[in-house]
Amino acid sequence: MSEANRVLIIDDEEIVRDSIRGVLNPHSIDESELEDASFDLFPEDSQQFVTKASKAFAPTFNVDEASNGINGLEKVKQSLEQGQPFQVIFLDMRMPGWDGLRTCVEIRKVDPKVQIYFVTAYSDRSIEEIIKEAGHDVGYISKPFVAEEIIQLGTKAIYDWNKLINLERLLKIIGEIGFGTVELNTLLVNILHQIADYIKSDFAVLGRFNNDNAFEEVAKIGIGENRINIETLREKLDFQQLDKITLYNGILICPMEHFCILAITSSEEHFNQEKLYLVELFVENAVRAVKTSELQTQLIQNARLSAVGQAIGMVMHDIRTPISQIDGMAQMIEADPANAEMNSQLSVLMRESTGHAYDIIHDVLDFTKDAKVNLSDVNVNRFIEANIKRAEADIANNHAGKVTLVAELETKDDLEIKLDSKKIDRVLINLINNAVEVLIEKEIKPATIKVSSRLKGTSLQIRISDNGPGIPKEIKNDLFKPFITQNKENGTGLGLAIVQQIIDAHNGEISLEPIEQGACFVISLPHG
Repeated sequence: MSEANRVLIIDDEEIVRDSIRGVLNPHSIDESELEDASFDLFPEDSQQFVTKASKAFAPTFNVDEASNGINGLEKVKQSLEQGQPFQVIFLDMRMPGWDGLRTCVEIRKVDPKVQIYFVTAYSDRSIEEIIKEAGHDVGYISKPFVAEEIIQLGTKAIYDWNKLINLERLLKIIGEIGFGTVELNTLLVNILHQIADYIKSDFAVLGRFNNDNAFEEVAKIGIGENRINIETLREKLDFQQLDKITLYNGILICPMEHFCILAITSSEEHFNQEKLYLVELFVENAVRAVKTSELQTQLIQNARLSAVGQAIGMVMHDIRTPISQIDGMAQMIEADPANAEMNSQLSVLMRESTGHAYDIIHDVLDFTKDAKVNLSDVNVNRFIEANIKRAEADIANNHAGKVTLVAELETKDDLEIKLDSKKIDRVLINLINNAVEVLIEKEIKPATIKVSSRLKGTSLQIRISDNGPGIPKEIKNDLFKPFITQNKENGTGLGLAIVQQIIDAHNGEISLEPIEQGACFVISLPHG
């Protein structure tokens, strides 16, 4: 387990190390020694706060120390190997051998995240030189200083370090996981919020260049439309040649392969090493997440095609039946073209067989394609009632008086929800038709199908239940997989697999709910 709040003090003077240790961890040394040492380092009017301030405000610091830069670097390396990195380093500027600046540069090579503060009374280096060599993300405090300053800097550094590490973990986790498009974009926008906070940007966009070299937006943060003129930037810069983070006219450009993040900045001063590291980390893992999502989509597509290939014999067997029927009826018409009454009956049967063949073809094609949805506002009650009326008309034509449809709508008459009405139409009709077929086949009397609706939390629930024999135990666990049937004479076994695709495309859920008699399918669609 990683040790929390780790602080490293690097100074060649033992009295300084002991004094800072005493401020951060007042029980680590003898208080009389701390009092003597503190008079040499802190102003007289701050003496009363040396111990009291640390007890009142400080977290528990775990302090280690080194007497020179080389030893300090070794301790940093060891801490990383042990999985217990330092969060903050207080570093003396003037030391024999490696001075503070050289030590800082070497430490940054192995640990770019640790927070570093230079502590010194004298320096041979200017602030500009320190920033140039060590970056913007270092602190600089001069002796003498008050104890509270050390405590506040240590506390803030640990807070910033933890914030950075938590974000890094989030980014890496997201980079490893495959998401659907909606979930991925939501997470990317969340990360963009955090990144924008770090770099003080009020508008940032993540996108990629397509095959036509046009910029496609993946996610953004900010109010209004895209405030970055991509075309103007492309006239000035060759994005294909950019291979590192670039700051151009107040816009941070972070390229990686054919992806890019663009952010409007408030000041170049905000881009210290830590913030640049975060941006690079964001781009790397955001791109990985998008690529993982794309790969996952492709794998799903390949799996569908593979399933179709494995079951092609069964599908061809199904489609051969209506084709053979059509061929046979065509031969009968040719054999007796003058028999108008027989030929009229045969033409009706031929159209039914043709429709059956088309249904099989459409099922296979729909299953191998993504169920993309076109959402629009739909009145829930009117939508369900319209589907029930269509189903009742079909039952009246084919099974008059044998099946009763019952509607129990608990949703308000004015309730609207965003959905693709054509695709949800297909879901409801598919489930109702399946129930009708089972009830008729098993000769259930009285045969009843109930369609109900209600709001549950932030979801609209639609239930379709019947009083038939229920779903056979042997197929319950695989019910929504392709080519699973209940020994029906007609059909491809793709109906419920397509239903699952459509519901997934709406970010909803469908499940089989146990009831005392019959089968009950529950559809949950997001609302609000």
